[in-house]
Amino acid sequence: MPSFLRRSLVAAFLTLAFASQAICASQAIAQTKLRFYSWQTDDQSNSIWWQAVNKAFEEAHPGVTIDFVKVPRDDFADTMMVMFSGNTPPDIVHLASFEFHAFAEQDWLEDLGPWIAKDGPDLKGWAGQGICSWQGKIYCINLNYFGYLLFYNEALLKAAGVGVPTNWEEYLDAARKMTAAGGGNSFGVGLHTTAGPGQYLTELLACVLDAGGYWTDKSGKPTIDQPAVIEGLRRWKQLQTEHLTPMGVKGEDIRQLFVEGRIGMRLDGPWMWGLLAKAKPELRDSLKVALSPTTVPVGGASNVIAMPASLPPERKKLVWEFIKLITSPHWQEQYVALTGQLAPRPGSLTPAILAQKPFLATFQASQDKAAAAGVDRLPKGFETKYNEFAKIVTEEAQRMVIDNADPASVARRMQQRVTELQSN
Repeated sequence: MPSFLRRSLVAAFLTLAFASQAICASQAIAQTKLRFYSWQTDDQSNSIWWQAVNKAFEEAHPGVTIDFVKVPRDDFADTMMVMFSGNTPPDIVHLASFEFHAFAEQDWLEDLGPWIAKDGPDLKGWAGQGICSWQGKIYCINLNYFGYLLFYNEALLKAAGVGVPTNWEEYLDAARKMTAAGGGNSFGVGLHTTAGPGQYLTELLACVLDAGGYWTDKSGKPTIDQPAVIEGLRRWKQLQTEHLTPMGVKGEDIRQLFVEGRIGMRLDGPWMWGLLAKAKPELRDSLKVALSPTTVPVGGASNVIAMPASLPPERKKLVWEFIKLITSPHWQEQYVALTGQLAPRPGSLTPAILAQKPFLATFQASQDKAAAAGVDRLPKGFETKYNEFAKIVTEEAQRMVIDNADPASVARRMQQRVTELQSN
């Protein structure tokens, strides 16, 4: 669907939604409702924590409720842009870490620096918090820093006669043999190959990083036409043209296929762990996790919490109380305990939690490896244009697969387009 049409439909939907809310408000004027839009309302991992912390906030603030509403990840940035540009932003702002710069540049987000200085959390050592500073101000607090992991089906690996891969060659060999053994009923790997440029670019980046490349250099100059990136594009194309992954399937559906035992391997973030509980009992013991076979795992800040600058003072105070609650030592520890992921606050992974969830040691090792390599999904030089950058790379990469185009020529075309984007 064209971007302008999608935004028009989103605008119409939101107009109706806000009209309904205005009617309801006249019937319950004493009730304060904080609007909170997220893509994590039902993911069986982060959602468990969000629901618990939302309930705790409501109990601590009688008369205040949180309207926790789902917006699909693929539509999220466009939806937020429509809401902010129409001066109807949510009260609690949840964004992917690579998205907030575009909102901050429009002066739509509150500078949290003064709030933090007054009574906010101690951000010393807070994983990934550096991403939230922009032009001398702090616009958000990071909620998750991650390193990609290899989720695999041990039974499918054994049936194909291969072990857990530790490099690209072993990964490709395992993908081929598991796909062949599946006879069309299962695939060796599962990739996001459809709409949703943010997710598409993240998964493509795994191939690029392993080949030794990246989108830009340290100064922010595009480097897509360099040999290492071209090799990464070739690998991405190969996994698809050899039919080692289902085609035209988005990430959340690929995750479901993995849980159903139809995908052998999936490179994904730690949020995938919570979904494994949905597997049938006879499958669950076969679904395991290991370090990524790539040389450097995809990693970085994942999602952030922020506040609209346009809120009335009373609502800002409530939103800040919410932010303080979710970043408190207790709820950061609960994040680890409930989601099986690492929290950014230092000390949140306690010995007691680690004893109960030993797999978190693997998560920590992957996160540390990504951090040591300085990896992040957000390319320097495109902080305020990430969505446009991602759409360009996605369009060209999809064309490479569909038209069986040469990765080198595709890389040159990507380089040309993103360079023009950067200069505009």
